[in-house]
Amino acid sequence: MQGNIDPTFGSRPVDAGVSVALASFTLLGLYALQRRTDTPKGGAAASSGWYVLMCALVYLGPRYVHDTFASGVFTFQYLLWVFATVLPLVALQAGLPVYIFATRGNVGALVGLFAVTVVTFWGLLGTGGESDILIGYPYAVFPVAVIIVSVTTGVDIAARKVVNRVSI
Repeated sequence: MQGNIDPTFGSRPVDAGVSVALASFTLLGLYALQRRTDTPKGGAAASSGWYVLMCALVYLGPRYVHDTFASGVFTFQYLLWVFATVLPLVALQAGLPVYIFATRGNVGALVGLFAVTVVTFWGLLGTGGESDILIGYPYAVFPVAVIIVSVTTGVDIAARKVVNRVSI
């Protein structure tokens, strides 16, 4: 039924497991791209592109396979919203933690990105409410992503400071 979130793989727990697997694959790709570039900015840019591509595939794939695209949802205004607001935020969601990792060696940023990616993919895998996740992303998912990455980055920084003080 339109507006209800239906699991892509039969149940929400299975969707969550698939989200973990896809997030692992996505972060391996991010790490590989970051390592192959010459500068942290280049790594962040390449990683952002990879992340946007993976999010698009996770969103569009199940809808194509199950033929659950809602008619009348993809209007010009909606697509403008997606391309002008959602895609840049999705790119920033990956690019900033990768940049922090590349410049500071802060693994906490990538741990936070993994957690956020699992949640994002789990939301994207739900079909039936085609526009819900993309409309709510800037208001719900992205702020939570910023908080999670900030907390995990802060925990990494605090742990390093404690280790440095204890080892002296």
